[in-house]
Amino acid sequence: MSPLLWGALGAVLIAAELVIPGLFLIWFGGAAMLTGLVTALWHDWGLVNEAGFFTIAAGAAVAVAMIHARRRNASSESDAARINDRAGQLVGRAVTLSEPIVNGQGRVFVGDTLWSVEGPDRPAGAAMLVAGHKGMVLMLRDAVEGR
Repeated sequence: MSPLLWGALGAVLIAAELVIPGLFLIWFGGAAMLTGLVTALWHDWGLVNEAGFFTIAAGAAVAVAMIHARRRNASSESDAARINDRAGQLVGRAVTLSEPIVNGQGRVFVGDTLWSVEGPDRPAGAAMLVAGHKGMVLMLRDAVEGR
C-alpha cells in the first residue's frame, strides 16, 4: 500500500475518534500513521510486511493505552477513597484554637465547621497543627517551626 493510503487511513481513524469517542481508534490511527512513515522510508516493503507491522504497532499502542488507563484509574481510586473523609483531609493543616483545650478536649473552627479536638492543654488562639484524627475528632499538636 502507498504511504499516502496509510496516512489517509490514520487520519480517518483519528477523525473517527473525535466523532465516536472510544479510546482505541486514535491508537489505531497512530499505528497507521507510523506504518505510513515506515512504508515511506522502505519503499519496496510489501503489503504483508506492512500489515504485519501495522498489527504489531496497533497492539503495542493499545497495550500502552491500557497500561496508562490502569495507572490513571489507580491514582483516582486513592483520591476517591478520601473524598468523603473530611477529617482525614485536614491532617497536616495549621489551625488556630477557637476555644481553649482543657483536660485534653477543645474545639476549633476550620472554615465554617466547628470540630472537636484533642491535644495538649493550650489557650484559645494558640497555633496548632492537625496531626491525625479519631473518627470525627481531630488530634492536634503544637505548630512549632522545624517539625
